[in-house]
Amino acid sequence: MKRVVITREKEESEKFARKLKEAGFEPVIFPTIKTVPVDFSVQNIYEYDVYIFTSKNAVKYFFSKTDITKIKNKTVLAVGEKTKKSLEKLGFEDITVPEKFSSEGMLELIKKKIDFFKDKKILIPRAKKGINTLVDNLKNQVKEIKILPVYETVLNIPENVKEVENLYIKDAVDFTVFTSPSTVEGFFKSFGGKSYGYLEKTCIAVIGTTTKKAVEKKGLKVCIIPEKFTVEGIIHAIVSVANYQ
Repeated sequence: MKRVVITREKEESEKFARKLKEAGFEPVIFPTIKTVPVDFSVQNIYEYDVYIFTSKNAVKYFFSKTDITKIKNKTVLAVGEKTKKSLEKLGFEDITVPEKFSSEGMLELIKKKIDFFKDKKILIPRAKKGINTLVDNLKNQVKEIKILPVYETVLNIPENVKEVENLYIKDAVDFTVFTSPSTVEGFFKSFGGKSYGYLEKTCIAVIGTTTKKAVEKKGLKVCIIPEKFTVEGIIHAIVSVANYQ
């Protein structure tokens, strides 16, 4: 049975692991990151016309302090299907999602409809650290666009670091999955310089282009990037690669 190491935060890894088991793999949960809330002010938070959510965590932490009813009549965008579903669970119905589940995809969507967005004030609840693709490209094309940090992703050394290291030493890991640049950094924090040797012996799977760039910056090659930037997309790609090995 092929073994897959999952590096995303624990709660999300557990859901991922269940789907991998169903697909016939042996998942190993190795959360190299965790999320914590960032304090933010709700003053003037309801004056925006458009709200763009880039992750499920952005939805979770933003609405932990805000009044949903004051936003339901606004334009709401989600970067992907998982984020959209999180919003739907809160009662949102009219949610726009780009064809490509990424910041680049969101940028393309907005630029295609720039006549609608140009006179709008846009708020992006998101992680404290991240790529400013939307702000950098739209700040001169819309009335206002602002990032609101609502949570922070911090690196985490998992409790099972020794056990997982032994798997890499024994060449017993077939796939290593990274779902964000932070998961890559967390992996390197856990194993230091030995990370290169461990990862070079496995097939590295990433969820999207941003994470792919983070892996490549380390001088490593990505083995899998799915057509659709979702967990299901990664699993489908892993199955395809495993069938040819």
